[in-house]
Amino acid sequence: MTTNAPLILAADIGGTNTRVALLDATSLRAQTVTRYQNAKSSGLEDILRHYMDAQGAKPDAVSLALAGPIENGSGRLTNLDWAIDTASASAATDGAMGVLLNDLQAQGRALPFLAPQSLKGVQTGDPSSNEATCLMIGIGTGLNVAPVHRVGGQTYVPAAEAGHISFSARDAALGAFEKDLEGRLGHVAAEDIMSGRGLERAYRHVTGHDLAASDVMALCGQSDKDADTAVGLLVRALGHFCGDMALAHLPLGGIYLVGGVARALLPFMDKHGFLSCFADKGRFSGFMGQFPISVVEDDYAALVGAASYAQERLNVR
Repeated sequence: MTTNAPLILAADIGGTNTRVALLDATSLRAQTVTRYQNAKSSGLEDILRHYMDAQGAKPDAVSLALAGPIENGSGRLTNLDWAIDTASASAATDGAMGVLLNDLQAQGRALPFLAPQSLKGVQTGDPSSNEATCLMIGIGTGLNVAPVHRVGGQTYVPAAEAGHISFSARDAALGAFEKDLEGRLGHVAAEDIMSGRGLERAYRHVTGHDLAASDVMALCGQSDKDADTAVGLLVRALGHFCGDMALAHLPLGGIYLVGGVARALLPFMDKHGFLSCFADKGRFSGFMGQFPISVVEDDYAALVGAASYAQERLNVR
C-alpha cells in the first residue's frame, strides 16, 4: 500500500444487512467494518451519515455494491424497497466521488484479492489459464449469477439478474416443491427456491410450519429429519442450477459460490448430492468434472471488489 492510496468508503448493500468499511485503495481497514440492519434504518443515506460521523473520515470515493439492477447511476434493491443513487451517496459522504455496481459484480472484482484460505473446495476441476472465465453465484437473501472475464489484465463483470429465470425441477421431490410454490406464487423463479426465503419455503413445504432460515439450518445441524429434507431440496436444486450456469458460461477459471446461504449449505453438499446434480447433464456429464467449484468464506470480499472498482474509476478521471 502506498501513502497516497485513495481512501474509499465501500458499502455492501443486501436485502437484510448493509456492511460498510474504509479501505486504502483495496486494503481493508478491518477495524472499520460496521454492519447495519436495514430494517432499523430509513435508507442508505441514513447509514452513510451515521457511519461518517462515527469514523470521522473524508473519503475520496464512495462505492456501493447493491443487490439489485443498476442503470445510469441509480438502482433499486430487489428484496427491499430502497432506491439508491450515486448523487445521494456523494452528498451523504461530503462530496466523495460516487460509484455504483451490482453486489455480485463486486464479488467478481474481488477474485484477484481473495486469500487461498478463504476458499473451500467443492470440486477440484482442471487447471486453466489466468484469463479463463470465472462465474460468481451469490446465494443469500436472493440469488444472482455474474460471469467474470479477464481481458488484458483488466476485469470485466457484466451485470445480470439470473436469479429470476424460471425454475425447472429435475426430480419428483423438487417437482412437488415447485408445484406447491406455483400455487402460492404463480411464477416460480430460481431465487424463490435457492435463497434464505427459499429455505424457509422448503421447510414449510415439508412440515406445514414456518421457521426462519437460520433456525432451519440450526435444526439441520442437529440431525432434525424435516430440516435435513428441506436443506436437501435446496442443495439438489442448487446443483442442477449451477450445472446449467456452467454450460451457459463455460467458467473454466472456476465457479465461486458466495453469500450466507452458500456458506451454510456447504457442510451438507456431499450428503445431498450437489456434485451428482451438477453433473446431471446426460452425454455432457463427464464434461462437467472440469469446472473447479469453491465456496467463498470471506464475508468482506464484496467490499474489496467495490473498492477496486472505485479505484479504477478514480484513476481514469
